[in-house]
Amino acid sequence: MRMVMLGAPGSGKGTQARLISTKYGAVHLSMGSILRKEVAEQSEIGRAIGGTLNKGDMVEDGIVNMIIENQLQRYESVILDGYPRNLLQAQHLDGYLQEHPPVLDVVFLLEIPLESVIHRLSGRRVCDRCNKTYHIDFYRLETCPCGGHLVQRDDDNPETIRHRMEVYQAEIQPLRRFYEERKQLYPIDADQGMEGTFADISQVLDKIILPQIKRPRIIGRLRDAVGELGNKLDK
Repeated sequence: MRMVMLGAPGSGKGTQARLISTKYGAVHLSMGSILRKEVAEQSEIGRAIGGTLNKGDMVEDGIVNMIIENQLQRYESVILDGYPRNLLQAQHLDGYLQEHPPVLDVVFLLEIPLESVIHRLSGRRVCDRCNKTYHIDFYRLETCPCGGHLVQRDDDNPETIRHRMEVYQAEIQPLRRFYEERKQLYPIDADQGMEGTFADISQVLDKIILPQIKRPRIIGRLRDAVGELGNKLDK
């Protein structure tokens, strides 16, 4: 499968993508993690985008398009998390996949109120060693079991969160229309908790998407079998 996970910062895209990856075997490609790794390693890309990420602004389209193309050349079954972030990126992805199939099977949009986003992100802490994420509501220690220290990301303060949400709101509506027109979009209530959100996603995948993917494959196999049988009868 090839799928996209859309949603506001803090909507749980990363968590849901990891759950999907575990259950269905698709590779989780997190644009945010990829970009933060570039910054941490002080690569050429990382030095160019560090200030942009800290302000909560979007990285230049050309950079993220190039990164995704490189990843899609490596993996066929993927979950794109944090990409596309705007209409131009979505159009670029659509054109690229038309030339390098398979195309997208499904786009999930995780919907959540602003107040919930601020609460989730401002209380989020990340291990500086293993990158595992915690929330102060549920984990009050300052260190991770791996021994790393839990820190707040620079872009997880309330002021930056509000700015990130303004950027997100400006970009999500054209994206929503783009994928609605292609009948690929499935909105999901992400304010109901991790388990409920994943149950809704799994229902869409199990009852709608996977049967659509399997049906052409089954028909193709039947055609191959009939053709092979015909060849044997001719002989």
